[in-house]
Amino acid sequence: MHSALFVVSMPNDDKPWLSFLAYSSKLKNAARGQRLAENVWLLNLQESVEELAALISYAEQLALPYGILPFDAEPQWLPADFDPKTIQGRNV
Repeated sequence: MHSALFVVSMPNDDKPWLSFLAYSSKLKNAARGQRLAENVWLLNLQESVEELAALISYAEQLALPYGILPFDAEPQWLPADFDPKTIQGRNV
């Protein structure tokens, strides 16, 4: 597995969600992943699985539902020169 999308469901109760966001904001290695939306991360598992494990662990602790979409090969943005702006500027 090359990469994975990690998506966490945002709960109605803000307290666990704000706690999850505070924790996830500490993950800032751009080579290992990008935060594409408020609740979506694209993680490079060839660099490290540490960020994926941390996001899963904290989502489990807060009982937040999540999903993982694996990619066998490196995801490619089309057209090739497109580079999405992440909400934390190219950080996990």
